Amino acid sequence: MASVDIVRAAVINTLLRWENGKLPIDECISRTLKRKAYSTRGRRFFSHLVYGTIRNLDLLDYIISKYFNNSLESLPLPILYILRIAIFQIYFCDIVTTPAAVHTSVDLARIFGHVGLARMVNAVLRKLPEKFEDIQLPPKDENIFDYLSIRYSIPKWILQEFSQRFGENQLENFALSVSEIPFLSIRTNLTKISREELEKRLKKIGIEAQHLTPIPEELSLNSTYLLTDCPLMKQGLYTIQDPASMLSVHALNPQPNEIILDICSAPGTKTTHIAEFTRNQSKIYSVEIHPGRIQRIYENIHRLKCENIFPICSSGTYLPFPDETFDRILLDAPCSGLGTLRRNPDIKYNIQREALQRLSKLQKAILEEACRVCKKGGIIVYSVCTFTKDETIDVANEFINEKKLIPIKAPELLDPWTIQTGQYQTIPKNLWDGFFLTVFQKP
Repeated sequence: MASVDIVRAAVINTLLRWENGKLPIDECISRTLKRKAYSTRGRRFFSHLVYGTIRNLDLLDYIISKYFNNSLESLPLPILYILRIAIFQIYFCDIVTTPAAVHTSVDLARIFGHVGLARMVNAVLRKLPEKFEDIQLPPKDENIFDYLSIRYSIPKWILQEFSQRFGENQLENFALSVSEIPFLSIRTNLTKISREELEKRLKKIGIEAQHLTPIPEELSLNSTYLLTDCPLMKQGLYTIQDPASMLSVHALNPQPNEIILDICSAPGTKTTHIAEFTRNQSKIYSVEIHPGRIQRIYENIHRLKCENIFPICSSGTYLPFPDETFDRILLDAPCSGLGTLRRNPDIKYNIQREALQRLSKLQKAILEEACRVCKKGGIIVYSVCTFTKDETIDVANEFINEKKLIPIKAPELLDPWTIQTGQYQTIPKNLWDGFFLTVFQKP
């Protein structure tokens, strides 16, 4: 088998592992890449095919159903995935020619199936129109939700949730942003290096980075770079993090010599940001309920040399601290994650609308516990990487209306995303994921 076929075969196996095991797709990708010694180009192509197929899954199935005479359920799952990645390559992968996509897919069908299935794959792919524009999608002018749901592979209920918050006129831009390959952003470790110096050192090893947001420590770059392999990351000079995620620590505005709590903290991205923000001069407790994920926090502490962080395995709803212990608390709560669909496209297939109420109940329970352990006059930042009303303004307003917490203005850096006093929302677009933040003070 040629080397490029080995990569495509790994794509099929990874997608099957995701389908059958329900692990997050990034975890499935990571496991494959740890076991396989691909070239840099092969790793990029592998990741592009896996993420691209997942991003467009419903659209790919819609296209297959138009040119396959039987139901998709009648196809063996490996063959269905072979057709999916083939169609993705034909219409959305500029570096692959149509003959190459067809030929390699037929070969894969022989390996994962038999000669008869290979012939069927060949027949289906040869029926496809030459141009994507010639595929008949649901008419946009008849029902925008039907059209966007198929064209961008987004469940209708997610589109409806977004429309409820931000209006139907922004719906298509949202759907388009979800389908895009996101920029990569990194957070400069300002305790070790300036942003300008990091930019120079990245450039010396062939990585072009730019400062594109108001966040002082942010640098952004093309997503084709494999930043986890970069020696500068291993030296603790930066952390991979979306700019919207960086805003939560700026909203918290932690100060040296304070006692600070980060709840639901694994893998420690925001915990270490707090440490860097205070120049390692605060005492930070990092709480995470999953024992297996505590190791990730320790890895980041070690890499970034943040000696003032103390990881604790505990539930956020029953914190092992006395009342009024902390000066500041960051609660990056468990949520639907719908603001991160570009980076985590598998979320949209794994979560149902019914989960929002359950998540909202959990978020309120953890926030209630955060109130208990926060000092009077202390600051709590509630953060979720989503935009649903249940998980954002409804959670915040319940604590405001019951006078348990007072919303207060964050530092001016967050002004562009203000929706009302103390509340901020970024919308998935360009560099930004969709995050909601509320800054509270305990009365």
